[in-house]
Amino acid sequence: MLQKMRDNAQSWVAKVIVGVIVLIFALTGWESISRFGSNDQNAAAVNGTEITKFELEQAVALQRRQLVQQLQQLNDNFDPNMIDDGLLRQSVLDGLIERAVLVEGARDFDLRISEPMIDQLILSTPDFQVEGEFDANRFDIVIRNMGLGSRLAFRDLVRQELLLAQLRNAFEATAFATRTERLQLARLEEQTRDFAVIELPILRDEIDVAEEEIETYYTANADQFMTEEQVVLEVLELSRNDFFEQVEVDEQALQALYEREIGNLTEQRRASHILIEVTDEVSEEQALEQAQAARERLDAGEKFAQLVEEVSDDIGTAASGGDLGYTVRGSFDPEFDDALFALEEGEVSDPVRTSFGYHLIKLTGMAAPEMPSLDSMREGLVAELKAEQVERRYVEASRELANLSYESPDLAEPARALGLEVETIGPVGREGGEGLAANPRVMTAAFEEEVLQDGLNSQLLELDADTSVVIRVKEHMRAKQRPLEEVSADIADTLSFQKAVEQTRGQAEELVTALESNSTEPQQVAEQLAASWESHEAINRSNNELPQMLLRNVFAMPRPSEGDSVYGHARQADGSQWIVELRGVATPESLEASAESDLYKRYIAGQTGQQDFTALQESLQERADVERF
Repeated sequence: MLQKMRDNAQSWVAKVIVGVIVLIFALTGWESISRFGSNDQNAAAVNGTEITKFELEQAVALQRRQLVQQLQQLNDNFDPNMIDDGLLRQSVLDGLIERAVLVEGARDFDLRISEPMIDQLILSTPDFQVEGEFDANRFDIVIRNMGLGSRLAFRDLVRQELLLAQLRNAFEATAFATRTERLQLARLEEQTRDFAVIELPILRDEIDVAEEEIETYYTANADQFMTEEQVVLEVLELSRNDFFEQVEVDEQALQALYEREIGNLTEQRRASHILIEVTDEVSEEQALEQAQAARERLDAGEKFAQLVEEVSDDIGTAASGGDLGYTVRGSFDPEFDDALFALEEGEVSDPVRTSFGYHLIKLTGMAAPEMPSLDSMREGLVAELKAEQVERRYVEASRELANLSYESPDLAEPARALGLEVETIGPVGREGGEGLAANPRVMTAAFEEEVLQDGLNSQLLELDADTSVVIRVKEHMRAKQRPLEEVSADIADTLSFQKAVEQTRGQAEELVTALESNSTEPQQVAEQLAASWESHEAINRSNNELPQMLLRNVFAMPRPSEGDSVYGHARQADGSQWIVELRGVATPESLEASAESDLYKRYIAGQTGQQDFTALQESLQERADVERF
């Protein structure tokens, strides 16, 4: 309702909340944010707030899977075993600790998020809307798919994200750029360079790798040549959907539910309003006085829509005469509802105080509820009645599965008692696989000591609101050393590449030294390499036609003296080298106009703000009581 909230939802708040929530869900899942874990087996504690091993392992598994997917998109032959699990786990734990420190820091700074702001953000989020309007069912589906247990859990997440966004914005949105900084940036950005480049190719065919070198590398890097630790799992899956076919609906109960539903249909009312907001600048008394003055002007014959445009603080509805659309009781604050549903059509209320300020409310339309037939509602009513029965059966079956699995040495007896089939999946490693093996809760449970080492059935794992499973390790395949003959070719290829890269780098250094000492000429280098120099003039840093790796090296070279050239070399991604002749550097004489560019101002301010926020993070981290287990 408040325009300030609408502006925030459409600007930095919306961008931050959407971006951060997506990122956090993608990398760590809800459990790593909420801290709603067990107090047992903690990985770390931040000022008394625990980060459990379950949260950590789940975050590691999810981030590892995403990392593997990204790397395999770049290289189909990428081997997931090349990822250092120790470094990955440390990185993820550092991230969880850093987040916990920031959340506590935001609260220490007394940053707060109002409930109306969370309401407005949720109501205006497109993912929760159907045909442009907020839909409660859609909201429940989305947050359930996210892995959240309730609306309250999602509100807590939003509140936490907004706290962090406020904290970051306090630094990043208040930074600024000085004139000197803008001039320095303009001088660098608008500098151009003239240079020539010739390519020194990498020659791998001429490289020999001895058997002794392969054996030495194998011995020194034995941990790189281990098979992946894997498990074959037996799974009992209990799905809520399976129970719908087992229940029937009584026609009498269906009729009773239909009558109850149509009895709940309520009149809809269309309202327009004028809002006088109570703020730090406008006191309670001033707002009431303005609202009363507006009411007197209405009584004097002024048009409601014109007055809305002139005095209402709800800018978002000003263009439509303050129109809020059709609504039912309970959509607004109780005081607003009571006033609206006490009006006659066309009537305007006295000033009404809500959490937003003072409103003048006009009833502009009324709509009687449509009475749908039983047949038109039958499908939904049947589903609702079935859902009530299914819920009871699912809860009972889940409890029975948990008890039987705890008491049984394997999954055969629980499967027989509940009429379920034992599914076998795998072999899969710690990072998981497809289907149920893609769920981090499943893979975390599979590698817990009591399941992996002791051979026990796992606890009942609630994967989402509709699915629970129990797993058991059928086979454990420990990591073992791959034989030398199996990896010999890969090692030889690696060593061959390393040698070729080093040889090419050495050749490039020799050529650059000869050019700098004038013992050889650029033309002689071209003849030696059977290639030609490519000249480039007036190239700036933002050039997108040349490789960025080349440009970074060119712009890192020292400025040549007048009439002279400076030489250097740079490695390409494939190991070959560029030989570079830097011939000249030019900077525009006048930079005043460029220095006033909004782009430069925003860039410097953004960098400064990020540096300030990073300094805050480091300060909070130093003062935090962090304990790793």
